[in-house]
Amino acid sequence: MSGVRQGELYGLKWSDVDWENSQVHIQRTYNNQEWYDVKTETSNRKIDLGPAMIAELKKWKLACPPNELDLIFPNEAGQPLNHNNAVSRYFNPALKKAGIKRIRFHDLRHTYASLLIEQGENIKYIQTQLGHSSPTVTWNIYAHLMKKVNQEAASRLENTVFNTTGHKMVTTE
Repeated sequence: MSGVRQGELYGLKWSDVDWENSQVHIQRTYNNQEWYDVKTETSNRKIDLGPAMIAELKKWKLACPPNELDLIFPNEAGQPLNHNNAVSRYFNPALKKAGIKRIRFHDLRHTYASLLIEQGENIKYIQTQLGHSSPTVTWNIYAHLMKKVNQEAASRLENTVFNTTGHKMVTTE
């Protein structure tokens, strides 16, 4: 529900959650037992979360084992999750339980972007949520998902030109 990269997820701290604006601030990543700055300047971003996700985060905050690093998703020792352990212990079993064929963790990011595109969200918004360096990067990755035919857009254009202001931009004569 966020489109974050796996390392960004492992690096999230409770202090990164903006409860008032329903956002998480991506500021670091954790990969291969090392902390890193985010991938690019635009990867340092705030991601919008829906009300259901915020409600789940609030429940998890109460259940999450306290840890010195303030991690949202610590391992049993209070340290960042290990990629292989998280996938084999939690992700793959969750897929199996849900009856979903095995996918890569990163496929969740692609699904997030694909669903936003299908909803008709603005490409600039999608780019900022994913942390891509430009909308062009997002276009290049997801262009194949853009509608080839869009009668709704054609109808909206006609409505704008012919019906919105009470007068017609084109006369009937």
